Amino acid sequence: MSEGIIRKSLPDMLRAAVSRGLPQGWVYLPDGEITVASDCVLIADEAYQDEEELGVIGRRLGFPREGLDTQTIEDVCDAAARLSASPDDEVYVQAFAYYWKFDAYLPSLGAPDPPPADIVLRELDREFYDSLGEERAASRCRREGCERGAVKMSAFCRKHHFEMVRLRPCIFE
Repeated sequence: MSEGIIRKSLPDMLRAAVSRGLPQGWVYLPDGEITVASDCVLIADEAYQDEEELGVIGRRLGFPREGLDTQTIEDVCDAAARLSASPDDEVYVQAFAYYWKFDAYLPSLGAPDPPPADIVLRELDREFYDSLGEERAASRCRREGCERGAVKMSAFCRKHHFEMVRLRPCIFE
């Protein structure tokens, strides 16, 4: 194997990260699902400076998908270790795959995929809209043509206050 290139099973690579035994670099992955049977390759930064060159080398070696950098892998393994008293390969691979796919730490063992971003945004928007409270009939919204009451601590009704803060149309009526 060339200098600066380490090819291992993904569990072996993750165990090396746990013990801080990996050089700084990027892990590249094969196509397909990430499992305990997956192989990977780490291309060390010191051997190859150009990010584009790293991807070319990864593809040439049969690992077309950029994975994670060494520091992030170590952080993911540290987070996985907090989820289990004695994390095994399955736990580390699960944590790695979750982070790689969702750019987030695994919240618990066996956690389902997080909801899509548009659903999360809608839930956050709804929570904000509901937090605005009731509209006060005695204090009219200042938006021209609006007959609704303003919410507490605002000159606007819930709809128009939402639009002013979120900078997009309010879908809650």
